[in-house]
Amino acid sequence: MNSKTTIPVTEARANFFEIIEKVDETGVRYVLTLNGVPKAVIMNAEEFESWQETLDVMSNPKLVKGIEESEKEIREGKYSTFEEVFGMTPEQALREKPKKKYQKNKRK
Repeated sequence: MNSKTTIPVTEARANFFEIIEKVDETGVRYVLTLNGVPKAVIMNAEEFESWQETLDVMSNPKLVKGIEESEKEIREGKYSTFEEVFGMTPEQALREKPKKKYQKNKRK
């Protein structure tokens, strides 16, 4: 669900707890207005964090260049499949039990 609702601040104040419950659903956002002018947004904290991470990545020229290069390589078919890398399908990998258990290193 991806919906945006614009409401006046006074309505948001009157329905605050209902709004908080609704934004708990991913994709639901409220734009709050004061005298008809947008002033604030209420959104799900998880979605906000996701937006922040995207902004962080997109503001880093090295990361953007790496993403663009990777997308070009994919378009050109320059990649390895899961099966080529691991010698099995993802489904097989999920069914396979680990051959050895990981243990904490004991310090001497």
